[in-house]
Amino acid sequence: MDRLRNLDVGAIILGVIILGIGVYYFLQRTLGLSMPDLNWDMVWPLLVIALGVGMLFSAWSRMGKGSSGQ
Repeated sequence: MDRLRNLDVGAIILGVIILGIGVYYFLQRTLGLSMPDLNWDMVWPLLVIALGVGMLFSAWSRMGKGSSGQ
């Protein structure tokens, strides 16, 4: 359980975002699948918000540990 507490949520969310973008372009460009058109002007702020929320959650969970040095 201690191992799960040490996860960096912000890094995980950023990795999932990058993975999702890569999969989208792979399916669309390489495999030729008809993917829905994304308006990137509306999508990128949501990605930044998701990353920020993940980083805040990670920092908040670390603050809950206290200063016991564990």
